[in-house]
Amino acid sequence: MAVITEGKPSPPPAAPPGSILLRPDLWQHVLPRVLGLALVLVVLPLSDGLVWSSTTCVLVVLLSGAWALWCVAGLRAVPEAWAVPILGVTIISGNLLITLEPKAMPATAIVGMAVVSSGAVLPTLVSAAVLAAGVLALAIGGIAASLPGHAWADVVAWIAALLALQLAGATRRSIGTQHAQAEELLLQTRRAQEEKQRAAALAERTRIAREIHDVLAQSLGALAVQLDVTDSLLTADPPRTDEAVERVRNARRIAVDGLTETRRAIAALRADTPPLPEALTALVHDHRTLSGAPATFTPVGTPRTLGPEVGLALLRVAQESLANAAKHAHGRELTVTLEYEQDQVRLTVLSGPAHSGGGEAVLRPRPAGLDGGYGLAGMRERLLLIGGDLTAGPAPEGWRVQAEVPA
Repeated sequence: MAVITEGKPSPPPAAPPGSILLRPDLWQHVLPRVLGLALVLVVLPLSDGLVWSSTTCVLVVLLSGAWALWCVAGLRAVPEAWAVPILGVTIISGNLLITLEPKAMPATAIVGMAVVSSGAVLPTLVSAAVLAAGVLALAIGGIAASLPGHAWADVVAWIAALLALQLAGATRRSIGTQHAQAEELLLQTRRAQEEKQRAAALAERTRIAREIHDVLAQSLGALAVQLDVTDSLLTADPPRTDEAVERVRNARRIAVDGLTETRRAIAALRADTPPLPEALTALVHDHRTLSGAPATFTPVGTPRTLGPEVGLALLRVAQESLANAAKHAHGRELTVTLEYEQDQVRLTVLSGPAHSGGGEAVLRPRPAGLDGGYGLAGMRERLLLIGGDLTAGPAPEGWRVQAEVPA
């Protein structure tokens, strides 16, 4: 059931069963009504010349009773179905009273407030209908009281005053509705901002979780495998010490690589990753130094700043490709090319024929997790998250790994 308040419509208030939810602006709605009721109940009995006929008593009781109900209704929002009869009875009985008994003019205070409330809480057509019923009551009362001609001028003036009061109430309702709409718009904006912040926080947590998984989980998993194998070799009968030592060295290398990658991931999360060409130059230099194989890096086009996610993804693809080349393509020449195009960036890692002569590179992407690596499958998933693509396979020049991302 719809409920109404003076100035604006509102949804039904939520309250625990058996409790009364009072309005926050109680004094604005109840105090003026109570004062109006007190004025009628105190001043009318003291009015000189007021004839307390049965009709007058009935009208005063109807007026006071209906307005007392409206005072109680001011404690909380009320359904429109209740407001119409309460205000209608108040306006009709009050207008009949002041036309049948001219000495009952203090009743106009309640009638005027009732008309304002009608314009403020009821829809325009309903409020107009209630006011029309009040005007009809004035006419009927005037006819029944056989008012003289000059008295009808006062009736017309009172009708004009009622129209002005109804317009004031309608204006109050319009302003209240606009205020409610502004509050609702502000609330929706705040909710949208909170949802945006929540989504950004979730995306950041997802990003951090992916970095932790890619770096720590894979490295520690491979390290655990190496340690398990070392334990088996040392506990064999007889102990296979030489192989165990080699496994320990492998474990150390995996730990060092994992630490290096952890630092890179932290740098990326802090958004202070070095420019991609600089990072690729250092990566290729390390590969050339450690493997002894020729390796070159060539940027093509005008370099531009890339987002942290894009730069990190391409760097990881290059790192994985170089690690594969170091393991499976010993001595083969390696070329890394970074091409800046208008709407995308392309990274190509090509492992060519052996430097010592002849033959194509036989390079296979290693499974994720082996020797601390992350696998080309994992790199492909990372690129898909940023709208990129990864291809790897044999080419006439050797083995090519190519990543493309929009940028």
